[in-house]
Amino acid sequence: MAILTKIRNRSGLAIGMVGGALLLFVISDALNSNFGFFSGQASSTTVAEIDGETINIRQFEEKLEKNIEGYKVRSQSENVDENTRNQLREQTWMQFMNDYLMAKEYKELGIEVSNEELEDMLMGQNIHPQIRQSFTDPATGTFDINAVKRYLKSMNEGTDENMKAQWKEFEDYLVNETMQRKYANLLKKGVYATSLEAKSLNANRGTTAEMNFVAIPYMTIADTTITAEESDLKSYFKKNMDKYKERENSRKLEFVVWDFAPSSEDSAAAQKWAYDQVEQFKAATNDTLYTDANSETRFDPTPRNRSAYPVEVADQIFASAVGTVIGPVFADGKYSLYKVVGEKQDSVFSMRASHILIRVEGSTMQDTIAARTKANDILARIKKGESFADLAREFGTDGTRDKGGDLGWFTEGSMVKEFNDAVKNGNKGDQFVLKTQFGFHVIKITADKSKKLVCAAVLDRTVEASDKTTGVAYNEASQFAASSTNAEEFDANVAAKKIEKRIAEFVRENDNFLPGYAEAREVVRWAFSAKEGNVSEVITIGNDKYVIAVLKAIREKGKANFESSRERVLADYRKDKKAEQLAEKMKTAMATNPTLDALSRNLNQALNPVSSQTFENASLPFVGYDPTFVGTLMGSATGKVLGPVKGDGAVYAYQVNKFNPAPAPADLNSLKAEISNGIQSRLEYGYAEVLKEIKHVVDNRAKFY
Repeated sequence: MAILTKIRNRSGLAIGMVGGALLLFVISDALNSNFGFFSGQASSTTVAEIDGETINIRQFEEKLEKNIEGYKVRSQSENVDENTRNQLREQTWMQFMNDYLMAKEYKELGIEVSNEELEDMLMGQNIHPQIRQSFTDPATGTFDINAVKRYLKSMNEGTDENMKAQWKEFEDYLVNETMQRKYANLLKKGVYATSLEAKSLNANRGTTAEMNFVAIPYMTIADTTITAEESDLKSYFKKNMDKYKERENSRKLEFVVWDFAPSSEDSAAAQKWAYDQVEQFKAATNDTLYTDANSETRFDPTPRNRSAYPVEVADQIFASAVGTVIGPVFADGKYSLYKVVGEKQDSVFSMRASHILIRVEGSTMQDTIAARTKANDILARIKKGESFADLAREFGTDGTRDKGGDLGWFTEGSMVKEFNDAVKNGNKGDQFVLKTQFGFHVIKITADKSKKLVCAAVLDRTVEASDKTTGVAYNEASQFAASSTNAEEFDANVAAKKIEKRIAEFVRENDNFLPGYAEAREVVRWAFSAKEGNVSEVITIGNDKYVIAVLKAIREKGKANFESSRERVLADYRKDKKAEQLAEKMKTAMATNPTLDALSRNLNQALNPVSSQTFENASLPFVGYDPTFVGTLMGSATGKVLGPVKGDGAVYAYQVNKFNPAPAPADLNSLKAEISNGIQSRLEYGYAEVLKEIKHVVDNRAKFY
């Protein structure tokens, strides 16, 4: 059972999912779905359409509930928080994508995973990484295939049907992951790079231009000098409408927040409760009933080692007699008391030590000697009185350096054998250097080893906002909402009350958050049911905030909306007008100043020499990234002053003095491979978007969640 738990912990919610590409597919679909429209055919209970098949809310909920129950079993938890529930909804959606879409693709292409392949992943020549990790001895770092076989034999011969079902779920995950990889590999094998493409890449990368240019940046003209009438902007928008078509459904929101975090009075009340509980907790004769009746944390009778308890109280708990109450202590927003209710001896030791790891940088004997010498020098400094923690922060090379080298409490067998045995056989206060496979460790044993386990009941209460605190915030928010019936009143009230207004520029219909605020799903749902200019009622987000939002813009996929694109249209219009003005200025100056040197002095702009400009690198010295201009100049004639050219950031006049051809490539195959790898990488993570369009996948989950 422990092995299966390891696998569950490593795979997490991935059990039942179908791999990275499908994950991106789901995310992409969630971002791009056209909420509310099912080709005019779907009913109000339809969650999605996938390749012509309808999924209703009952089907979706049934599978979701099954996944929730499975998660509860795997996590040994009775409750599922909202964040986990959202992840489980995504898992459920992925399963439907796999069952209704990818499974058809696999079948049509003959992609499958045989029993022999599955066995090979579990205990053959090609062990799956999760199996290898779970059945690797932490003491030796050695994978034991016989341990896999013994585990599977024991499970199959056993009577634990729940364990068998969970293992079957894991096997299904391996099968789906493997088929997804085969599908992606099949697509990748269908693309390749030609010799012409390789030669083009070599030319774009290696051909250089020696040239000079004069540029007048657009920023030399202030935005405020470009006046734009409404009719001008709308005309510009119509001419460039394709440029402003939305790639996904989104909304623009502006919102204000009232925080009703606990007040000092609320904190004082929770603290008083904790101190009042001390004597009653001591006197309680049934710790299980008392804890379950009065604490947020249910009683757990399991004896645990020191690492299971907060560092603030662990030493006190293990030094105290049964019946002792420790606390109250305040941490993580709650007051807690701990009552020692029992103790026992473990079968293995718990130990505590700090270390400074000095890695061997290189493979020669000199590298090893250098690392050992450094470790011994550090130990000598510690023995002379320097701080172990300070030296760990200075010289440590692993994740413990920020904690002064502290490894905390660890159980016997959890470290590599040399380290484990050295600490186990030593005594508190011992300091020494030890070599392991990771390098040289400067070690300090910081506590006596112990087999003691303690069971402690926990009585705790989170500091929460009282009804009085939340009432004050709610009244303020309600008054604001009542006087903000439209966008104009909303803005006026924000200004009058000097409230900070926040902006969410692109809110997508399956988002669960607003910028800076988690658990804002209800605000998002409201946004996708509201009309432009609507103001929301008071909406609670998280456990301590009220929000009022105004819907500023509605953006629909594939459509260009002038109002929602107004800021972009204005910026582009101004840029084009600046380009026209500067191009005319440049043209006039070029008429009487035929050389770049004369032009530079006339325009009071620098003459910039460039010795090796390439097509692939579109950055220009002193100007920045401008692919439009670089593309133009790399196709220009030599020896002539040319321009004006409207670039991305400036208007240019230039002269190409010489093109230096790219050296012939030593090997076209390496360039072909580079191009192919790039295409294949994009294909592996992008085919799902194409498949979604082809199969007409429509996601309507936003109507229900």
